[in-house]
Amino acid sequence: MTRALVFALLAIAALPGRAVAQHFNVDLFGAPQIVHSHTEESSSRLTGTVFGGAGTFVGQRFAVRLRYAQGTISAKADTGVERRQVVEGEALVGFRATQWLTIWAGPSARAYTLGDADQRWLLWTGRVTGRGTLLPDRMQSYVELWGAFSGKVGDPALKAGGRGADAGLELRLSSQTPLWGRFGYRIESAHADALRETVESITVSVIYGFPQ
Repeated sequence: MTRALVFALLAIAALPGRAVAQHFNVDLFGAPQIVHSHTEESSSRLTGTVFGGAGTFVGQRFAVRLRYAQGTISAKADTGVERRQVVEGEALVGFRATQWLTIWAGPSARAYTLGDADQRWLLWTGRVTGRGTLLPDRMQSYVELWGAFSGKVGDPALKAGGRGADAGLELRLSSQTPLWGRFGYRIESAHADALRETVESITVSVIYGFPQ
């Protein structure tokens, strides 16, 4: 993931001057999560909260979005399921087909620490984000859909796939401030052989700068 972040930044730096970022925003968020994990032998439900941040650089036609979060999820005490440390992130390069429609591509990663072992999901995804203005400069909505065209999990690596969606509202906190609030819902599903995980998140964010 670190290498992918560097590649994404270099890609933007290499764009023609007229396409380099016209504006940017920085997003700090907290996201309570519900994780459903299934294997051939077991099924578990874990909950917890991750905290993180994201940054988006937007040009006339191109954009870059970087996101990172970490936290802890756990199951009920009587289930015997081990608590997990979670790290997740993404590095996406986007093409703005219109002012309200952006097409993205890039890697998305999610890793768990399970005692002395790690479980890492890495998916290469394609995404489409649509936006709608509800109140000019005050409120807007968004929907993002994505699917994985390749991926892997574990060591030795298993071929993995997945899909997901993200939708919500963004509200400017005051007409005199660059601060916005976001309330969103995300759902992600990843699978590899008999292993399947579904992650649901309610995301609450504070954004500095105009959301894309």
